[in-house]
Formats: sequence, C-alpha cells, structure tokens
Amino acid sequence: MDSEQSQNFNERLSMWVSSQGFWFQLRYSMSGSGMKGRAMIHLLQLGFRALIFLLVVAAGSWVYLVKRPDSGSFKNGLKEKIQSTLAASDLEMRGTKQTQGQLEISRLAAEGKASTFFSSLEAKSIRCKMGLLDGLVGVWKPGTISIARLDMDFRAGADDTETAGKLAAILFGKSPKVEVQTFEVMDTTVRWGYSERTEGAIESSALKMQRTATGWRLSFKGGTFHQNWLGKLEVVNLVVACDSEGLVFEKAEMKQGQATVDFSGLRVSGGERPQVAGTVKIHNLMLDKILPAALLNFMEGSLSGDFRVFGSTNSADGVGFEGQVVLDGTDYITLREQIPLLKALSVVDYARKYHRVDFHEGSFQLKTLRGGLELSGIKLKADELMTLAGKLSVRLPTPEEIQAATSKGSGAEGSPLFAGDDKTAQMESSFTLKRAAQEARRIKEGTQNVESLSLFDRLGASLELRRLQSQQAERMSRILRYDGELRMTLLGDAFERGRELQARYPVDRATGRIPLVVPIEGSIYDLTLKQAESIYQQGQR
Repeated sequence: MDSEQSQNFNERLSMWVSSQGFWFQLRYSMSGSGMKGRAMIHLLQLGFRALIFLLVVAAGSWVYLVKRPDSGSFKNGLKEKIQSTLAASDLEMRGTKQTQGQLEISRLAAEGKASTFFSSLEAKSIRCKMGLLDGLVGVWKPGTISIARLDMDFRAGADDTETAGKLAAILFGKSPKVEVQTFEVMDTTVRWGYSERTEGAIESSALKMQRTATGWRLSFKGGTFHQNWLGKLEVVNLVVACDSEGLVFEKAEMKQGQATVDFSGLRVSGGERPQVAGTVKIHNLMLDKILPAALLNFMEGSLSGDFRVFGSTNSADGVGFEGQVVLDGTDYITLREQIPLLKALSVVDYARKYHRVDFHEGSFQLKTLRGGLELSGIKLKADELMTLAGKLSVRLPTPEEIQAATSKGSGAEGSPLFAGDDKTAQMESSFTLKRAAQEARRIKEGTQNVESLSLFDRLGASLELRRLQSQQAERMSRILRYDGELRMTLLGDAFERGRELQARYPVDRATGRIPLVVPIEGSIYDLTLKQAESIYQQGQR
C-alpha cells in the first residue's frame, strides 16, 4: 500500500474513531500502550462506576434531607429534644414542616415540672431558619425564632434551693448543638404568682427576647400589666434583664389615661423565695387601679406618690407597697352617697347635700400586704364641708366572720334609710360567702373534669377556669372586713334643726365645728350603718 493510500486509510479511520464517542476514543488511544493502557482503561471503568454510585447516593441523601422534616422520626426526635430542653413533663406538637429553608410548627403545648421555669406553655405559628444539614452536623443556628402567639404561666419561685438551681440551669443554659439568640413574639401573655396576693401578668404585648452574656433581656411593647394590688395598666416600655441572680427592670414605664406609673430599677431576686425590692413612682393614678372592686361603688379619685415595693412572689404575704399620699390639688378622693352616713347627713342637714364629698387637701399613709390595705395618719379636708382624720384597715375575714356572714348575710337593704335603693345595690349587698364557696367548688370540679382531655384541650379549658377564678376574686372583695376609727367634723350649723342631734353632737367651741367619732367595723355594706340610722331617726324627730 503506497503512502497515499495509507494516509487516506488513516484519515478515514480517525474519522470513524472520532464518531464513536468519548469512551471508545479513550480506550482506542490507550490500546496502543500495552498492559499499562489496559490497566488505565480498567481504572477508568471503576472510577466511572464509583462516580455513578456517588451520584446515586447524593441524590438519595438529598431526597432524604428534603423529606426528613416530614418524617415521623424527625418529628418525634424534635419533640423529645424540645421536651428535654424545657424539662417538660408533657409536650404536644402539631403541624411541623419545612418550606424554603424555614422550619414551621403550627402549635406547641407543654406542661412543666417542678424544676422548670413554667407550669404551662402554649405557642402558635413558630418559625425559624433550618438548612438541610441543621440538626445533623455542626451547630444549628436558627436565627430569630418568631412566634405569632405565646401564652405562658411562669413559676414564681421554687420549693427549695436545689430546685431553684435546676430552674436557673434550664432557663439560662445553652445547648452545644443549637445556638439560640433571639425570640420575637407578636402577641405575648405571661402570668406569675400562685394566689390572688401574688399573681400578676403581662397580656397581649409584643416581646423581643435576646440572649446576653449572663442571661436574657426581655423587651415588651404595648399590652397591659398588672400585679395583684396594681390593676391593669398600659405597657409603654418594659425592659427586663434576667439572669441567675434575678430580674432587674431596666425600664418600666406604664400609663392609664393621663396617669403614669414607673418602677424602673425594681429588682426581683432569684432563688426559692424571690424578693421584690424597689420604688414605684405613681402620678395621678385612678383609685380603681388599686382599690378592691367592691369599694369602687363607694369612692373614687386619684393619687400620686413614691411607694416602696416589698414582699415575695412565692410567699403567703405576697407583694406589697407603702408610701405617703399627699393631695396637692391635682389628686382627689371622693366619697359617694352609697356610704350610709353620708346619706343620713344629706337628710338631716337641710342646708347642704353629701351626695359626693370631694377631698382635695390632706394626706395619709398607704400600705398593702397579705391581701389587705392599711390607711393611717389620715388627714383630709373637703373645703369647709367636712374633715376626716384617723386610720382604717381592710383585711380578709376570720373563720368566725365567714361563718356569721354565711349564716345571716349582711347589708343595708333592711333599713328605712335605704328603702329606695335600686335593685343592683340590694343584689350586691346580699352577696355572701356561701356563693363564693359555691364558685370555688365549681372551679375545683372543672379542674378535675379536664384531667382526661388532651394537653391542648386542657390548656384551652384552663382559660375558662382562670376567668372563673378572676370573677371569684372580684366577688370575694365584697366580703372583706373593715376596721378602724375616723374623726369627722362638720360645719357648726349642720344639725341646727335637730335638737336631739345638737345635744348628742355639740359644737366644739375651739373650732366652731361639730366632731363625730365614726367607728369602722364590718363589711363594706355595714360601715357606718348603725350610726347613720341613729342620726336619721334623731334628725326626723
């Protein structure tokens, strides 16, 4: 074969080889290298098969990672991890899924053990970042965990020092596999306290919770705040630093209409008996935010002052405050005609009416503790109409007083002086502890009935129980007992048309006024009733 034919053959062969594909060309090129070439071809075949295997494994792993959040094993593992982290005795979780790099849990409910920081918890619409490998390798950084709604009952303290230490470890501990830095909750309700004397709450507030070097910083905006004696106030700005030593209210600004309440700097120590210490500054706060509900039919007004806060959220005495109230013209105290003595004075004093007596001058010392209220050093003046001096206290009834009130009831509706009162007042005055006891039994029976429900249903039923307990607390305020003695003075001609009254209550020549000693004893509906009836009858003769 001449050179020209050989060249044509080689060209046609090259063209044919090039048309056979990459792998044939590779084998053809190595076939001329002997044993070495054949070994290389074998290694390439093994490498290709290994590559195919790795691609299949990678595709399977990718499918597994994508489907993992929807698997039962993942959901059960996540549930067990959260339950262990919170030290919850029971936990239920619903609607877990992962979409577009976000882990979502539609609802979560938990009940706490004695050693954790909450007794019950329910959260809705929980979202955080979650990559395909998060929770499997490395440290999971979920970023900001957002929650649409959170409802939690905090424990106010612990049973002993050891339990308090466990509680702090759970609340402030860090997980080596999950790095949580920030929570944001659009609608937060948290409660604390185990009794009416200690209970408090922040309701329907926006919360941002950020980890610090030693604990957490909680920032609340909006919503309401209340703490036993202090009624619901609007939250303006509430910032709380929380660590193992306790709580510090870095900012605590509240308002109610034009009134303001500020207890920035207040501290709550940690441990089994958290102690509250600090000062609350009150300006023009209406009395309906402080007084027992039953008293609001008899008086109104506002007060200002700096009050020392003391007590514990985990003790029978509860949290109290004390300080001096000075009426300087911007605040006032008004007594209404529902007080029997004022109604009697309106009848016998033909020149004046005592339907409402407004005190704009004076001062008194105020203290709350053990569910009661103490007013001492009272010195009040309602222009020339009336002055008041003395002291009084409001307390829970003794067992003997409870028995007496239950058996006979109390109230002013039997007096001719009050024959024209409306039915609402008569219904209120006929309230007895028997109805309060019946309400308590309803709450207890309701608690027993919910034991057989699921955790979500039990937490939902507890909302109704809390509402009943709130109503019971308001009704119980109507049977509080009042003790003390006040000295009242009236203008010298108040009894000018009643000879018997003039003889019994002569004018003090030194002051030109009529002094009356007013005993304070019994329930709100009994106060001054006997004295008022006596004045009414003597003034009519």
